[in-house]
Amino acid sequence: MTEAGVGIRIEGLSKRYGQGDTAVLALKEVNMQVAPGEVVGLIGPSGSGKSTLLKCLGAVTHPSAGRMLLGGQTIYHDGWKVRDLRALRRDKIGFVFQAPYLIPFLNVTDNVALPAMLAALPDAQARARALELLAALDVQHRAGAMPAQLSGGEQQRVAIARGLINRPPVILADEPTAPLDSTRALAVISILNSMARQYQTAIIVVTHDEKIIPTFRRIYHIRDGVTHEEAGEGREMNLR
Repeated sequence: MTEAGVGIRIEGLSKRYGQGDTAVLALKEVNMQVAPGEVVGLIGPSGSGKSTLLKCLGAVTHPSAGRMLLGGQTIYHDGWKVRDLRALRRDKIGFVFQAPYLIPFLNVTDNVALPAMLAALPDAQARARALELLAALDVQHRAGAMPAQLSGGEQQRVAIARGLINRPPVILADEPTAPLDSTRALAVISILNSMARQYQTAIIVVTHDEKIIPTFRRIYHIRDGVTHEEAGEGREMNLR
């Protein structure tokens, strides 16, 4: 089942760990929606359910109930609706983590191109697409460099390019600015907003970073497995 114009939609999503008296309800009928081209913040204290929600969205953790749509496709409705979850993660979901996790023995271009190569895109096309993304992120001059030669901000830009390489409808960013100073953190968020608009990608950013929270137009707070939506400040950050 597909629904046009849907980036991320979660309806009544629950996750229970354990059984009986020892059961813990980590998510309690969560509802959330992120439109294509939108970047939304997800904030909450440690143990609130942020990581569990992201793992469910990333098809890493099996929810207990509810419905999830990614890119207009129902991927979970009281059970998985997709046979190959590895292919789903590879082709439909881009991941950006707190650490870039670049492969140290591959240069920048091949780090970015690798997921496309694994998705059977010919190597030359994958590298060409990688170079386009690196140019869009202003790190094309580092295309032949090794990860150890990059600054922290450059590494995170390369990681964003890698997350976009398969043109996924969804990107899940887990604390992407935590190791960065204020200037670089705001530059990363500016880039994510630009990429969301350019590629019509729905992006969720999980963060504790007070520097970037004012940039979101919408924020979901999660506490004890329950989400509450509020309007954000939506400050424009044009740092690159």
